[in-house]
Amino acid sequence: MRCIRTVVVTVLRWAILWVVAGGLIACGRQTTVQPEPTATALPVPAVTAASVATPTPLPPLDATLRQQIFTEVWTTINEHYLDPTFNGVDWAAVRAEYSPRALAAEDDSAFFNVISAMVALLRDDHSRFVPPQAVVAEDRLTSGREEQVGIGVTTLRLSDGLLIQHVFPASPAAQAGLRPRDRIVAIDGQTFTLGSIEGPLGSRVRLLVAQPEGGSRELELVRERVEGRIEPLVLRLSNDIAYVAVSTLWVRDMHDQVAAALQQLGAERPLRGVILDLRSNPGGWRDVLSGLLGHFVTGEVGAFISRKGEIPLVVAARDPDLRGLPVAVLIDRGTASYAELLAAILQREAGAIVIGMPSAGNTETIYAYEITGGARLWVAQEGFRLNDGSDLEGHGVQPDVQPTSDWTRFRLEADPWVGLALEWMR
Repeated sequence: MRCIRTVVVTVLRWAILWVVAGGLIACGRQTTVQPEPTATALPVPAVTAASVATPTPLPPLDATLRQQIFTEVWTTINEHYLDPTFNGVDWAAVRAEYSPRALAAEDDSAFFNVISAMVALLRDDHSRFVPPQAVVAEDRLTSGREEQVGIGVTTLRLSDGLLIQHVFPASPAAQAGLRPRDRIVAIDGQTFTLGSIEGPLGSRVRLLVAQPEGGSRELELVRERVEGRIEPLVLRLSNDIAYVAVSTLWVRDMHDQVAAALQQLGAERPLRGVILDLRSNPGGWRDVLSGLLGHFVTGEVGAFISRKGEIPLVVAARDPDLRGLPVAVLIDRGTASYAELLAAILQREAGAIVIGMPSAGNTETIYAYEITGGARLWVAQEGFRLNDGSDLEGHGVQPDVQPTSDWTRFRLEADPWVGLALEWMR
């Protein structure tokens, strides 16, 4: 289930009352503010450099705060979890077993591990507990801006290397000529799984980089402080086909960035079709999903289902209006959450052709609940049903065309999946 993020619940950050936006938590029972949805759990940031910001150390939790945190987590799941049977878990028995374990934990790290293990009993791949220090990285991811001490890239971890997705301008990586779809296969003479690109400011890192066109490069870079922005890639291809690559829906203004780029392309010359590349997109915010859909479809396109009933997904028109244009959507097994809904809705409602591999089948919506002490709880709270009644959870989007080639082995200009999309549009 990918993340639907709803900012719910209020927070009392510590005994000293660091108030975080939301409502107040009173004696373990939270006043829940209905949040704004996001689809599927936040992915672990794939930035290959250490963050510049270091979270301020928090004072140790006393027994009262531990009990409050435990109660908030258990009660929130009890009241809001999508499946009233808790996937076959006796949730009342879980409370009796895990509460004394949490209170007896030797330190805060062990306490948070107990809470995480309790949430993991649900076995849904969506719900999870995020300790306070890790919340900082999640929040940074949704802003779309990355501050790093590193080489200035974001990557996708594959079985044989780190595939570069974004190269930030003026970064050490950009100055060294690294490009998207280069693959980092070794770090400091070790396989990429053993080495690390992270390190202190001014330190050096040696990389072995394989290139899609063949061959490899060895280079040494100096880690620097880098700031970059995750943006869509929007290009005009042959026959006035727009290519729109969106690597995440977690950036809060991603739909506005895409709209602005499409407006600019359309102002130059009318478009005759769109290729929407959602490969390895982990999902993100519901308003980003709706905003992207609004260029291609309008009206009710499905419904979110929870223990409280149904909420229709109604899409409003967005400029530029591209309804009626041919649309091809590229997906793979890493396409998840709201990115899957985006592909499936376009396939069904806009007649889009979907090219690639079946998607992750991880489409439940999770809501974020801010927990006392700065932690966060993500709860699988909604499923989604398309207008034809189908549910993608556990099944994924089924492509119309399944290429046999590995797209990660090609530069964009030689990408065979993009070539198939262009051929279909012609």
